[in-house]
Amino acid sequence: MRRTAGRGWCGRTLLAGAALALLTGVSGCGTGTGTATAGTEAAPSGTPADATTRRIAEVEFLRQCTIDSMSFVEEAGITTDLDDRLAAAGFTHQRWKEWHDALADSPALVEQFAEFSAAGCPAG
Repeated sequence: MRRTAGRGWCGRTLLAGAALALLTGVSGCGTGTGTATAGTEAAPSGTPADATTRRIAEVEFLRQCTIDSMSFVEEAGITTDLDDRLAAAGFTHQRWKEWHDALADSPALVEQFAEFSAAGCPAG
């Protein structure tokens, strides 16, 4: 599989998805009734980025950097690998899921993840 700037297809896919989530969340194409005056609706602020969310982003990004070089007999192995990484960093799968779901409406989390991953995957 070809790599570009240190990111595998999975990393590029997540970054593209995160960017899409960011653009969709602030595009102004809401589900309102159309009665609001243009420009009065605020963009969603979502979950704020902090040291905890950065640590979760780090675990996720480093996992993405190595996952395509691993193989699992069953799909459950992927979840087990994630859970092991999260536990080593002091997180639960539920906390990761909350962070992951929050990416959809938190430009701050998307920006934080993009900043952390901008340098690409570490060599090795």
